Amino acid sequence: MTGVGPAVMSKRRLGSYELLRPLAQGGMAEIYLARRVGAGGSERSAAIKVLSRRRAADPEALAMFLDEARLVAMLDHPHVAAALEIDAVDGNHFLAMEYVDGADLRAVLAACERAGEPVPYDAALSIVCAAAAGLDHAHNRRGPDGALLKVVHCDVSPSNIMVGFDGTVKIVDFGIATTTIASVRPLPGMVRGKASYMSPEQCLGDPVDHRSDVFALGVVLYELTTGRRCFQGKADFDRMLAVVRGDYVAPSELRDDYPRELEQVIRAALALAPERRFASAAGMIAALEQVAIARGWSGGPAAVQRMMARLFCEAPAPTVSLDDDVPVTERCAALPASMSDPTVPARRLADGTRSDCLEDDLDERTRGRGPVRRPRSWLTA
Repeated sequence: MTGVGPAVMSKRRLGSYELLRPLAQGGMAEIYLARRVGAGGSERSAAIKVLSRRRAADPEALAMFLDEARLVAMLDHPHVAAALEIDAVDGNHFLAMEYVDGADLRAVLAACERAGEPVPYDAALSIVCAAAAGLDHAHNRRGPDGALLKVVHCDVSPSNIMVGFDGTVKIVDFGIATTTIASVRPLPGMVRGKASYMSPEQCLGDPVDHRSDVFALGVVLYELTTGRRCFQGKADFDRMLAVVRGDYVAPSELRDDYPRELEQVIRAALALAPERRFASAAGMIAALEQVAIARGWSGGPAAVQRMMARLFCEAPAPTVSLDDDVPVTERCAALPASMSDPTVPARRLADGTRSDCLEDDLDERTRGRGPVRRPRSWLTA
């Protein structure tokens, strides 16, 4: 175990939690599977997010970590991973969270790639609807004074949607969320997020609201149902430029059987102007439910459970590194005039933001703005 204090390494304990094994690690924090033995010998599993010692020495990073803990503690929804405890032991700041026995969507997509099959439509819609329900709860959460917290997750992506082997789906990682209770706010001209999943306004460093998360949900839905990344490019700058321009291949061009009404849902979620998207995550759920009814898809946890059993029946989801999936704050740089859409006023676009590349390179089949290659046979079957 790297990045934790000497007491944790020697005793493999953090407060009342026994650390069992690492789940993920990165530059900001490490996440461990842990258990807590209660009265009468009862045990409860937990995911322990430990802020690295180096980041804990940074007052802003520590404040953001505590902001996340405080926000998650105020959320209470079946599709949001619950906060169990926030504490510091021997200089190790940690957040104990509800553990989801399963895999994140990044691992699910990688498993589908290895199996040579797409995510079933009914499972894909069920996952996105569940994630949308969790986000809608966060978007509408109010503080003790009755005022909206104005939560925007800002990092909705496959790595932050957990899928349980029992079919449960939960949103995790509110580490860069914007909210009225945050003590740390990005400075003007700063961008936080993952290049491939940010909304146009997020890429441009403009103010964001809950409809930015709706856009990201549309990107996730696209990826689940087509098996390829929506906004592509050789570098983050190229991907963000594609987002701002709305430059993506229609799903029906990738899958011959792609439902027209589902493509319409994606088109609405990915509208460049926020006012043209679904007004809420709940609105997107309603639209997806209509698609499922029209197609006769039963969906629900059972569909997700069947998919997970088929994909992970022989081996558990692998431990992943967070280093390729950490949203990084970057300053904005002026978008070169030669690259701008002449019909759109010149804007500011972040450069240098790190992406969340899949270890199996699922996302980079087509690069840049060159000709789009047809996907593998299972995508058009």
